[in-house]
Amino acid sequence: MFGKLLKYEFKSTSKWYLLITLIALGLSVITGVIGGSATNGFVNMETNSMQMITGTLGILIFGGVIGLYLSNYYIIIRRFYSNLYGREGYLTWTLPASPHAIILSKFVGALVASLYCLFLLFLSGFITIIVMGAVIGQDLSPVFSIISEAFSHSIAYWMIIWWIFTTASGILLFYVSIALGQLFQNRRGFKAILFGFLLCLVLSIIGTAVNPFKDSYAVVYALVYGNIDEFGVNFIPGLIYEVIKIVSMYFTIHYISKYKLNLQ
Repeated sequence: MFGKLLKYEFKSTSKWYLLITLIALGLSVITGVIGGSATNGFVNMETNSMQMITGTLGILIFGGVIGLYLSNYYIIIRRFYSNLYGREGYLTWTLPASPHAIILSKFVGALVASLYCLFLLFLSGFITIIVMGAVIGQDLSPVFSIISEAFSHSIAYWMIIWWIFTTASGILLFYVSIALGQLFQNRRGFKAILFGFLLCLVLSIIGTAVNPFKDSYAVVYALVYGNIDEFGVNFIPGLIYEVIKIVSMYFTIHYISKYKLNLQ
């Protein structure tokens, strides 16, 4: 049943992520064209014009990244709430599936969608570089060589693993906040937001003790003296902490959904 639920999850969200993909790729092309055109004209361009174009590029890039992640999390939160604790909850919980299958299908679907958004972010960056190179008439392939060189170090893979685990715990933080909020009769949305804020604050404070980047001096030292691969072991305490968070939040959601479900 888990496979069917996961398949339905992908099918239900595919149209939204297709739209997000088209918008992201379109923005990357526009950014590449503007950036390439500006590069060609920088020599004869006035300071005000340069600042305006630079600001436009910054807004496009920053706005695109923020918009991508906000759209992703909006879809994730809305589907979890509406399918499990909203109007569709009655139908969902009468399915011949265990609470584990229902919750895991939502969680895995959300995690895959978040990974896809990260891939889309890199793809958009590559397209922007390619378009800029075509506009200015220069070969920007050395940029890709620098990127591939970065992935020759183990630290890059440690960071990817770190991102996956922190993303997973972030998704479950949204879920557990919603689950705790639905325990109340009134103002569930407000209380879910309040729980989310408090949990994020407390867990972040605790997490600073095991954050691999807490010691900025050690990070700079590893970068300057070429011991960056040895820095990877600093991720282990943080990853253990993320696993504890993931397991704790997941079983909290499972317990509330199975024993304290309170649909309106």
